[in-house]
Amino acid sequence: MSTNYDFAVFCGDYSNSGKLSEFQNSFQGMPTKPLLMAMGNHDEPGNFSQVNGRGKNYFQKVRNLGFYFIHVQQSTPIVDLEVDRGIQFILDNIDIGVKADHVFIVVHHPVFSTGEFGSHQYFSQKIESLIVDHPELNIRATFSGHDHLFSAFQKGRQYFFVNGAGGGGIDQMTDSSYGVRKWPREELHGALPIVADNCYGYDLHLDSWMKFTRTEVNILKDKIVYDVRDLDSDVILQSYEQPI
Repeated sequence: MSTNYDFAVFCGDYSNSGKLSEFQNSFQGMPTKPLLMAMGNHDEPGNFSQVNGRGKNYFQKVRNLGFYFIHVQQSTPIVDLEVDRGIQFILDNIDIGVKADHVFIVVHHPVFSTGEFGSHQYFSQKIESLIVDHPELNIRATFSGHDHLFSAFQKGRQYFFVNGAGGGGIDQMTDSSYGVRKWPREELHGALPIVADNCYGYDLHLDSWMKFTRTEVNILKDKIVYDVRDLDSDVILQSYEQPI
């Protein structure tokens, strides 16, 4: 892995059962650079505080950047409580977030996704409302995992990325289930039809790839550049530019 970066942000599922030894094995080959992480559903059985020393919901400021890490990890209504707690954590800590020039939200469950799990509308709409109601936070993007693919969405000036580096598949429902939602492809581009509850936000879709990727974020004087790099070929699949 290249060492040409300042720090890394991960979106959860570093382990299979939350054991401290699994976390250690996952990262023993990583370069000695700072690491920030959200909690995933596979990390849940263990004591996540042992790993990050912060708990499930926390804020981290890095120079002029602010990161809210919130704990939302599944697609079922039972997680609405997690959603409420995560959003409330952000609201309770707006005073520290507004001190950052650029704010990012990191969470395991996607806000929008073309993957198997898709979106959870209650969560998606809470994030949308947060961005609209609190422009002073300067939220630039959300980063998530859970679905094992890369997806990018854009609403207004904000980007929503699924950084599931596991190389999984774009959801392929059968014709009898969702009709036009059957996509036997390795990539998708452009707006898509909303044909099921977990397709919320498909009209905002930009790109999806069934590849092992990482998202490289470069913050420049007048813009933020998000480069999506294919880890197998080391080729940049797409770049997204965000004026600031």
